[in-house]
Amino acid sequence: MSHHKFSGFFKEIIEQYPQIDIAGFLSEKLQIPLDKAEELAARIEKEFDLKEIKAEPNLEKTEELETSPKTSVYSVESLSEMELEHFTKWLLEELNYEILPEKYPVDLGVNFVVAKDGEKIAIYVKSYPTTNRAPNSIVLKSSESKRACECQRALVVSSAYFSQQARLDAEALGVELLDRDTLASKIVEVIRKAECEVQSCFPLYKGSLLQSLLGLEETKDFIIEARADEKYDLHLPGVKYPLLTFQSCSGEVVRCVFRIKFNEPVGEFGGEVLIGCDRANNRFGPDGAEAYGLIIQYLEQFVE
Repeated sequence: MSHHKFSGFFKEIIEQYPQIDIAGFLSEKLQIPLDKAEELAARIEKEFDLKEIKAEPNLEKTEELETSPKTSVYSVESLSEMELEHFTKWLLEELNYEILPEKYPVDLGVNFVVAKDGEKIAIYVKSYPTTNRAPNSIVLKSSESKRACECQRALVVSSAYFSQQARLDAEALGVELLDRDTLASKIVEVIRKAECEVQSCFPLYKGSLLQSLLGLEETKDFIIEARADEKYDLHLPGVKYPLLTFQSCSGEVVRCVFRIKFNEPVGEFGGEVLIGCDRANNRFGPDGAEAYGLIIQYLEQFVE
């Protein structure tokens, strides 16, 4: 049996496997949506036999990469080189790049090749401690690999910042660079893209919060049942228990309660109150588009 040396998130996953929720762990560590973390977790479990790795001897003595205190909200600096490669593949796929099946020698200066808009791009991934600067040598190697792989472009991905010489050489040779900050911005781009895809199945906010909530019935994903005192229950078709209850007064939503708590239905006064009134009858909670956005975030978990 071959023995593996892991660091970063892989080491934590293996040490806690099989009790760990890998998708939840990645979502929290990398601050990415859960559905995207599930895709990344599936890639990891597909490519590695975690049970076998867990059983290997001396796993507790695995060497760790030198790390420095985290300064980015996205912890790409904690990824080992192998983890960073898998993460980069996932990230580029989410940005509509196609991962091509060609395989190349590791020492060629290319980890994999992608395609977009009719161009082939050689991707070179290198992980460094945050105290280091990615050297110009990897830029030069990437430029050579672009020609060897018959690619039109070359892209170097690093978990650290690039040295000044590396940036100068990249500009001269036409090599694109992704450092830790650029990776973070790309992650934000993926998150916003995912949020837009999810929210596109909901009507946009229009007029008022009350009008927008009543308009959810137009999606055919929900049924709104009117009750006394201008109260409304929002249901999924065929489901007895409501997902939320809201109440209006003079055209304004004065109460909104989420009725699913810990994956179980609860009564109107046992749910999570998003909008309500205090004892002095003063309204509290968000309103308008802000409230509608929070309600959509809650409802999207029930819509496939």
